[in-house]
Amino acid sequence: MNDILIVMVKELKEFWRARGGMRSRLVSFLPIFFVFGVFWPLQGREAWTSVPFLPGMLFMLLPLTLAGSTAADSFAGERERHTLETLLSTRLSDLDIYAGKVLATTLYCTGLVWACALIALITLNLTRGNEPIFWYAGISWLLIIVGTLLLAVLMTAIGVLVSLRAATVRAAAQTFSLITLVVFVGVPLLVQFLPASVQLALAQALTTSDMTLVAILAGVVIAIADLVLLALGTARFQRTRLILEE
Repeated sequence: MNDILIVMVKELKEFWRARGGMRSRLVSFLPIFFVFGVFWPLQGREAWTSVPFLPGMLFMLLPLTLAGSTAADSFAGERERHTLETLLSTRLSDLDIYAGKVLATTLYCTGLVWACALIALITLNLTRGNEPIFWYAGISWLLIIVGTLLLAVLMTAIGVLVSLRAATVRAAAQTFSLITLVVFVGVPLLVQFLPASVQLALAQALTTSDMTLVAILAGVVIAIADLVLLALGTARFQRTRLILEE
C-alpha cells in the first residue's frame, strides 16, 4: 500500500507542476470553479434549490471530462517525457504503478468536483439574503460524493487503458474523446430509434420512479463497470511488454 501511495503522490505533484506558476494554476482552475461554483448556481437558482437531485446531476458532468483527459497523460505522458522506462525499471510492482496512477487521477478529479460543490453551496447561501440557509438534499449529496467518485473511476480506467497503448498524450486524448463521443452521443441516438411506445414507457418509468432508488441502481451498474475496467487494466498493464515497446 505504501508503494501505491508513493506513485499517487508522484502523480499528484506532476499534475500540480504541469500547471506552471501560481498565476497559470489560477487561470486553469478559475474557469471550472466559476462556471460550476458561481455561474450555473446563480443562473438556475430556482431549479438548484427546488429540484432535489439537480445539483448532484450537474456535478456528475465534471468527471466525464476531467478524469479521462487527465488519465490520458498517465502513460503516454511518461513516454513523451522519456521517463516511462525509468519508472518501469524501479522496484515498484505493476499493480503499484497502475493503482497509484488510477488513484491519483481519481483523487484529483473528485477533489475538483467536491470543491466546486462547496463553492456553489457558499454562493447560493451568500446571495439568498434573509432566506433560510440552503443545503443540498440527500439525493444530491449521494450523487456528488458517491456518484462523482464512481464516474471518476470509470473515466480514469478508460483513460489509462487508452494511455497504455498511445504514443503521445494528444493521441490518447483524441482516442478517449472518440470513445466518450460514441458512448454518450451514440446511446441517446439509439434511444431515438426505439419505437415511440418504448420511449414513452421509459420516460414514464423515469418520471414516476423513486430517484434515490434509480440513483442507487445506476451506481451499482457503474461500480460493476469500474471493477471490470480496473481488472482489465490490471491485466493489460504488463511491464515487460511496455519495456519492449520503448
